[in-house]
Amino acid sequence: MAFQKIAVAIITPTHTKKSFELGLEMAKKFDSELTVVECMYKTPPKFYFFETKSDKKTTQNQIKKLKTELENWKKVANKQGVQIKTKLALTDNISHWVVDYVKENKIDLLIVDYPKLSMEEITLFDDIINVIHHKSNCHLLTTKPT
Repeated sequence: MAFQKIAVAIITPTHTKKSFELGLEMAKKFDSELTVVECMYKTPPKFYFFETKSDKKTTQNQIKKLKTELENWKKVANKQGVQIKTKLALTDNISHWVVDYVKENKIDLLIVDYPKLSMEEITLFDDIINVIHHKSNCHLLTTKPT
């Protein structure tokens, strides 16, 4: 089985490089397209009806950090001869965004990183991965820490 389109979805704020490295190796092996997507929840404003300057600054800092990380991964992939696309997803619902992305872009293999999390985070990210698993119509590989 060959995978033509591989996507790596980074869904947790604390992740490892494992899923990216695996996606890179798979893309080299199958001569596939590789896309890396950083998913981030929109931070709800402190006040219900509007965003404060502080809210906007926090969001901008998060976006800047993630874009820098995506650029670094792009450099690593290019050094190894793999062309990648990167995307930053700022969303209210990560699982639905990822499922829609997989369907719209006809992704064959989705790799999702699942690092060690706190008990509170585990519930949230278990739900996200379950929705992605059941609703995306592609192969799903979840990497866990060893």
